[in-house]
Parts: sequence; C-alpha cells; structure tokens
Amino acid sequence: MTSFDAPSLPSPLTLRECTRPRFEGNLDKLSEWLTGLRDGGVRQAGPALMMALENLRKSDLTANRRISVLSALKVPVLKTCAGLPKPYAEDGESTQSANGITLEQRLYRLMFVNLDLALRQLDQQHCTLTTRQRRKRDWMARNLFRFASRQIRYSALWKVPPPSGTWRDLHESYYYLSTRRTHGVWTDEDSVSIGNGFDHQLEYKRLLLFGLAAQMKESTIRSEYFLDGLEGWAVQTQLEDPFRMLGRIRLFLVEISEDRPPRQVEGTLESTFHGWVLQPPYPFIHELEDAGYRMGAYGFQPLDLTPV
Repeated sequence: MTSFDAPSLPSPLTLRECTRPRFEGNLDKLSEWLTGLRDGGVRQAGPALMMALENLRKSDLTANRRISVLSALKVPVLKTCAGLPKPYAEDGESTQSANGITLEQRLYRLMFVNLDLALRQLDQQHCTLTTRQRRKRDWMARNLFRFASRQIRYSALWKVPPPSGTWRDLHESYYYLSTRRTHGVWTDEDSVSIGNGFDHQLEYKRLLLFGLAAQMKESTIRSEYFLDGLEGWAVQTQLEDPFRMLGRIRLFLVEISEDRPPRQVEGTLESTFHGWVLQPPYPFIHELEDAGYRMGAYGFQPLDLTPV
C-alpha cells in the first residue's frame, strides 16, 4: 500500500458535486450529503471531506452552527481516515510523497483548525456561557487535542513530517485555554471541565512527552509499556515558569512560538522565553535512558562559583 497520490483523485467535476453543501442550509441536507458520500468509498470521501472542511473554515457562520457541522463531520472523517492507505516505509526511509503531506494528515489538520476557530468564536460571541454552551466548549477542547494527537502520532509512527504549524498551534491552543480559564469572566466553579471531565493540561503534557520521546528514541513510541505509562507520567510532569529555572542545565524547553516538540538544551538556561520548562518524572527519563538515549544530569543546579 502507498500513500495517497494526487493523480488518483476524482475529477474536478466530481469533487464539485461532492462539496456542493454550503453549510448555511439545514443539517438534514448535510446528513443526506454524508450518506451519499459514504457510498462512494474513501477515494471519493477523502477529497470531498477535505474540500468541505476547507470551505467550512472560510464560511461566515455562527459558532453554534459551526459546531453542529463539525459534530456531523467528525465520525465520517475518522472512518474515512481509518480506510485510507498508510505511507509504509521501507528500510527506515521517509515515505513523504512529492505532493507533500498525505490526505489523512490534511483531514486531521483541517479538523483541528476548524475546532480551534469554533472554540474561539464561541468565546467571542458570548460573554458568559450557559451550561449547554459550556458542554459544547468542553467537547471542542477535547476533540481539539484528540485531533492534535492524531496528527502527532501519525507523523511519528509513519515517519512523515507533520503539517506546518502542528506543534505551534498546539502550544498556542493550550496557552489560550489555560489563560482564558484564568482571566475569563467565569468563576472558578464554571471553569471546571464538565462533560467527560476532560483535562486539557493532562492531554497536552502527554503529547509533549510523546513528542519528546519520538525525537529522542523513536523505538520507544512503539512500545506498549511506554504508551501505557504515558498518562501516569503526564500526571507527574510539571510545566515550570522559565524564570524559576534560570541557571539549571539540560532542561527541556517548550517554546510557544516554535513549531516543534520540546527540545533539550545542553548548557545552562541563561534567559527566559515565552513558554515553559518541561519537567518529566524520573521514571520517564529512565525509560528513555534504558532505551539507549543518555540524557545526562537533567535539571541539576550547577555550582555557584561566584566569589562571596
């Protein structure tokens, strides 16, 4: 099996027919369109959903209507992605095609972008949220991180570069959710996640740990033991203010403006930056070391040799 190839796309006329819904119509028509799309298989559904999500991103809709459309598209997108061919690698070589990222990556990326847009739009359109709106917001935040996770795991497992902006947008979304809950108009009680109790901070830290492991020792992310341990390690992981970590060595930096996972600095942290210092628990560090990656004296405070 090979990655999705542009020449195998349906004709432009077929795609125009597939993407006819304008989204300002009722959801029954959207449901009918999705039903018809299912009969065409993934070769038709994939490109059609991609174009539909792109049209949705550009559409002038209310937050509630945008959320309803995304809710209707979620399952078809996931089922289509499950049926798309994967970019199998041979002899460890990258399988990125000449056309860039795969169709599956594009679908995950567009779902993430649309969810992020809808979440921020909901906040802008309502100074206070009803219980129903807060449940919608919780649903968007949960799925925002789920689709970010799919992007990151797909890239690591299939050895293809993630779409541009994947990590940077994840950092910015986490920062937005965290500061919005702190400085928004809601009370502390209102800011507690409802619905299924989704914890966006825990999910963010789990993705940071996965991304860190993927770049340091790729084989670890294929270990069932490692994947099972991620949630527990994420619970113990801290995101520290860089100012508090000045003078320490071999730290893991999470830079909001950078489109990349955490990176380790070899020397001493000498200045602050816009982001956090990632402090994983030692069992996580030891797991990577056992896999063959030597991290050295992570996070230790160097001796102060300044004369008294």
